[in-house]
Amino acid sequence: MEFIKGTCPHCKGELQIPQGRETILCMYCGKEITVRDAQTPQETLSRPKPVTEEEAAGALQNLLFGIEDPMQYFKKALYMDFYNKYVYENANNLAMLEQFYLASGDPREAMGRVAEPLVARVESNMSGLRGNKKEQRQMDYNLSMVVYIFPALLETNTQSGQAWIDALAATWKAHFPKTELKAATSKEINAGFKYRFCYITTAVCEYQNKTDDCYELTLLRSFRDNYLLQSAEGEAMVHEYYDVAPSIVKHIGRRADAAQIYQNIWQQYLSPCIRMIENEQREECVDLYRQMVYELKDQYFQEIQ
Repeated sequence: MEFIKGTCPHCKGELQIPQGRETILCMYCGKEITVRDAQTPQETLSRPKPVTEEEAAGALQNLLFGIEDPMQYFKKALYMDFYNKYVYENANNLAMLEQFYLASGDPREAMGRVAEPLVARVESNMSGLRGNKKEQRQMDYNLSMVVYIFPALLETNTQSGQAWIDALAATWKAHFPKTELKAATSKEINAGFKYRFCYITTAVCEYQNKTDDCYELTLLRSFRDNYLLQSAEGEAMVHEYYDVAPSIVKHIGRRADAAQIYQNIWQQYLSPCIRMIENEQREECVDLYRQMVYELKDQYFQEIQ
């Protein structure tokens, strides 16, 4: 088979194109492109086709509402494969958002308008829910934004990604004041299964209206990073925790007595651990930490199929 050279108009990656093809998928960014565009001088392709606000709004909604269960694949062994598949399947939606940005003379205000229908649909979908069911649905939407949509925008839309994230986060915050969506790349998120996230502790602190940078969370994360992860045994325990903790939090969140469960976790495990760390009783804290992981796993963990 003979090949011809081309360039992806989206990511500028150099391509080897099989002769006789009319369209191909870029091996770097996953977007579908025509062979004609791949061989067209880049200065010509820099003039993007206009995209209406309605089309851009539809692309945004496809990105979010095409994810049926964001927690299902949010596990260390599954996340990257699912994320890459997600980006591949949404290549056209992501390209449309990039084109909208590039074709607009002053896109910032327009991007806010485009984000409004997305958030309005989220509110509509939650309008009939109450209590824990509403909180769980909100958590699922927040998770979808942070671990799928934001990374995809950052990594594939080279010029507009951060601008779209800023517009979406501001609109989201205006409608859901208690949320704080932060952007990260897929690699950072994948690394977080080992080193960044602190699911159960964070959930407990959120129920107590503590901020993400509160004293307790900062102390426990420091203990994890600077003590537990410094030994093979401690690292193995932390890795096990990050395999099961997201599912534990999800299943607790679905229970009517979630607030009481988190209060019990605080009193039985986390508050004593904090006192032990403060008193330099590190091994005692490790033992209690291990007990927490195993007991919560026995009570609340359900393997996601």
